[in-house]
Amino acid sequence: KTEECTSKTRGSHLLVDQRSRKESYYERAKSMFSPPCGQSHFERVISSSSSSSLSSSQITSTGNYHHQHNTKNALQKRKAPMKLFAHANNKNRMRSNKKVIDNSNKPYTPWALDLALIFNWTDIIDEEMREEKKSLNIFLDGANIAWQRGALLRKKFKCRQLPLSAGIIEALNYEHWSNHKVIAYLPKEYVIGELPNLCDGGGLATVNTEHVKYLQNGIWVNEKLKALVDEGKIQLVERKEGGDDDLTIIAEAKAKDAWICSNDQFRDHKNDKSLPFSGGRSLREFSRLRRFECNFLIAPGLDEKMLHAMQSAKGWEPKVGWEFDAFYKEESEKKRRNIVSSSNSSSDDDSNNNSSAHGSGRNDNPGALNGVLPFYAMPHEVLPCYFEPVPTAAMIEAKKLFEKKKDWSPPFVKKE
Repeated sequence: KTEECTSKTRGSHLLVDQRSRKESYYERAKSMFSPPCGQSHFERVISSSSSSSLSSSQITSTGNYHHQHNTKNALQKRKAPMKLFAHANNKNRMRSNKKVIDNSNKPYTPWALDLALIFNWTDIIDEEMREEKKSLNIFLDGANIAWQRGALLRKKFKCRQLPLSAGIIEALNYEHWSNHKVIAYLPKEYVIGELPNLCDGGGLATVNTEHVKYLQNGIWVNEKLKALVDEGKIQLVERKEGGDDDLTIIAEAKAKDAWICSNDQFRDHKNDKSLPFSGGRSLREFSRLRRFECNFLIAPGLDEKMLHAMQSAKGWEPKVGWEFDAFYKEESEKKRRNIVSSSNSSSDDDSNNNSSAHGSGRNDNPGALNGVLPFYAMPHEVLPCYFEPVPTAAMIEAKKLFEKKKDWSPPFVKKE
């Protein structure tokens, strides 16, 4: 009887193997992972703990013992349902994303709208934007702007080129930035220090004593800029090796999401590890998006003859040179007397000591102006010069693109 049962079992195995080859993968998977609510007779036999072995009648009624054994293991090791992965073709995931996306509380602000407020693009600014009075943070590269105005006057009138405080003052008082927070970052030696580095200074023969006053021990101060420092419109920066004023402007603008007005592209700081950027590319991208340039415009038609006429009409006379500073003049006379009284040398040595007492730089020479009027010292009433922010090429392209898509609105999906 045992041999007959074994032969019957082997025969049933062969028959079932032939049938299983004809079944599709879907039908076999469906039979293996059938839901527990509709258990078949075969599953109830497996789940029952009372029967430790299978009889021949159970084998013949269910089919294949090998198939039955694999199904038992699959039911015992049934896994949790598979998670949906984020994929473009997964429609279920896309349906769930529709419930998550909601930008109704965060309106989209194009880049060109902020640029319109900076450059006063009236064709983009509408009445709603004017009523909102959005305030932006604008940081000025004070040293760069001061030298920019001096270079313009040098090119126009062939006069001495100096860093001029008038450029910084005109940028701070730009009429279209009245609603914005404008701060100029300036090296300390541009406000107080020695004449060669001082705004409106340069030297003893070129110093504009209307703005610059002598303190003591060779230290001068620009009173115009000092008043703005007291008002909080100018931040002084300790300049060290490497140009720390540029690094301070970049770091502060990155931290406060501000705009930078400078003609310097900051390429020499691309490898500086102290900046909050991952590398030169990120700094270049930040400079492209947040830095704009500036220029100064002189009233058209102004020449030397007209300036002479305006000078006589306003009654303005230049006060350029150390002779117009009474305190420095008194101190220099004392030094000269001490040198003359203490020395019994020849007249040549006396003249050398006298020249050393008044400085020996290029702008300290009495003939430094070469007979040219000090146009850099002329006030705005005599020589009208206006500050103007200038957009970069990328900003101009952004304006053109915004004008093309002005009536377009991004399609946001709201909550269902």
